[in-house]
Amino acid sequence: MSVSAPRRPQREASEPTEALGPTIATDAQAQAATADALVRTPGVLAAVLGSGTPSPEPGGRLKRADEIFALILKIVTILALSFGLLEYDRQKSDGRVTQSLALVEQWENGGFSQTYANINDQIWPLYAQNAPVIATLGEAPQARDLVYANIGEAMTGRDDAFVSEADRSVDKIFQFFERAALCADQTICDYGVLRTFFGDEAESFWRYFSSYAERRRLAGYAGYGEWARKFAAGEIRRPKFLGLF
Repeated sequence: MSVSAPRRPQREASEPTEALGPTIATDAQAQAATADALVRTPGVLAAVLGSGTPSPEPGGRLKRADEIFALILKIVTILALSFGLLEYDRQKSDGRVTQSLALVEQWENGGFSQTYANINDQIWPLYAQNAPVIATLGEAPQARDLVYANIGEAMTGRDDAFVSEADRSVDKIFQFFERAALCADQTICDYGVLRTFFGDEAESFWRYFSSYAERRRLAGYAGYGEWARKFAAGEIRRPKFLGLF
């Protein structure tokens, strides 16, 4: 009877084999290395963790761009409108100056300046006669104005016919100053320019011929000399920006 060789004992199924141990170790090391790489690279980690977040829609950026463009367009429009309004106001101002200078030329070349000089020549002797009285009045404007008005009345003759040469000369100057006053009050002319050229003349003329204008009004010439008075007193409306301010 032959004796058989002893059998090698079998391992239990639950006992790990030599090949399985190294495989498990390798997988654990790989997972640890991957986690370490993700921690060391925040961008990659954020990309992985945030991969579920939806990206902004392209239409949102287009809408924002449209809003910015609309705002820029509004600003440009406002600036252009403001510049246009300023340019319009400047042109209106230049037009008033041009009209004023046209009146100045008319004063010089239309016979008004010469007529005014002739009136002064007629008033001067009467003024010289009353100079001592005027000197005694000192700073009494109402009394002085009364003396000046009497001098003007003496020159025109104090009659109600208003047909003398002196009357026609006075009427001519009144006509000019009233035209200038209306032109300035309606902002067609520039009152500052007219005042520079005619301010002293208008004040002196009204001082001498205010009583003459009153006689004219009493004779039926309603409002005669009123605008000349306003011109001399500075009661003229000033132009406003675009007629508003």
